[in-house]
Amino acid sequence: MWSFFLVILLLIMSNFNVTSQSQQTVLEPKSEFCCTNASKLIFGIVLFRHGIRNINNFNYPNDPYKDEIHWPEGFGQLTNEGKQQIYELGQFFRRRYGELLGNKYSPNKVYVRSSDVDRTLMSALACLAALFEPTDDEIWHKSINPIKWQPIPVHTVPIKLDYALWGPEDCPKFWTAHEKYQKESPEVQRIYTEYADEFAHWSEMCGKNLTTILDVFNLYHTLYIESIQNKILPDWAREAIKPNGTMEYITSFYFKMASGTKELARLQTGFLLKEIFELFAQKINSTLQPNRLLWLYSAHDYTVSSLLNSLGLFELHVPPFSASVHMELYEAGDKEHCIQIFYRKSNEENLTPMEILNYGQKCCTLERLYELYGDIIPGDHDEECGIQD
Repeated sequence: MWSFFLVILLLIMSNFNVTSQSQQTVLEPKSEFCCTNASKLIFGIVLFRHGIRNINNFNYPNDPYKDEIHWPEGFGQLTNEGKQQIYELGQFFRRRYGELLGNKYSPNKVYVRSSDVDRTLMSALACLAALFEPTDDEIWHKSINPIKWQPIPVHTVPIKLDYALWGPEDCPKFWTAHEKYQKESPEVQRIYTEYADEFAHWSEMCGKNLTTILDVFNLYHTLYIESIQNKILPDWAREAIKPNGTMEYITSFYFKMASGTKELARLQTGFLLKEIFELFAQKINSTLQPNRLLWLYSAHDYTVSSLLNSLGLFELHVPPFSASVHMELYEAGDKEHCIQIFYRKSNEENLTPMEILNYGQKCCTLERLYELYGDIIPGDHDEECGIQD
């Protein structure tokens, strides 16, 4: 009889401990201000992927389209379809942020930054062409048929110095941690074991020995881009890139790997997140100079996926061309502020705020974001990366 009561007591205590631990990881937001219909949008930060591009020079030996002659714009360059796609994204920005921005461009309203890559720089320019079509008094091309376009600055920094948008190009600690993660992660090892036959089959078909998830990632992008540009693919390739298939899954998993641990997230995305949080803080404290309304980042698929994954908001998929992450600051009442995060995959007009990880709400104060993600906000870059003078 006593042993029976002892078992019951242990079960109760075990359940209590699990509940307590769960409550420690989920922060209670009930007493905080949350965005309502009465809230006013005062600042937006948007990160978007460039438009449709040509294949990179990561082709495979048996690829009938491996020579650059098949890609008139050049390897990795934005296509006309990609320009149109990003122009339409800019039109969406005009509809979403038009009331905030007004009709005329001003450097005091918007700041645009791009990675130092042709396709992202061109995407930023195409987006701005739609976002700020010149008003009558802004038209500079005096002609019967004036050009409905105005030059707007896009800022960039060299890739090796772009810790925010390009990532840890020159960060020894990141690559050491990334190699360790690949060797020790049960998920990674499961992919190599479970899909060994697929790796072997694709290797035989493409004429290249595929030994890593990155190899499959590069092959998928080559085949996918060739397919959407109406290139005739062999049967094996069409089968490999079927939606929701194994190759797409492995490619999607690669996006998760770059920020698969806290350390990786801190070094991969932390510098971008740090900059975003600092911009929000300056806006809230009225110290943002100039006091801009919109901040745009033109970047890459892995920039989008790593930001979402570091925030705990990434579901395995390949971020589409022109996908965008919107982080918006709202104000209401007596200087109360909240932030909402949205993800636009394709052509959605009405965006739904995402639920913040371990928080249970679709809006959050900046202070709470710092509490939730403070462990992936880095300090000095060289110190974090172990770079010696």
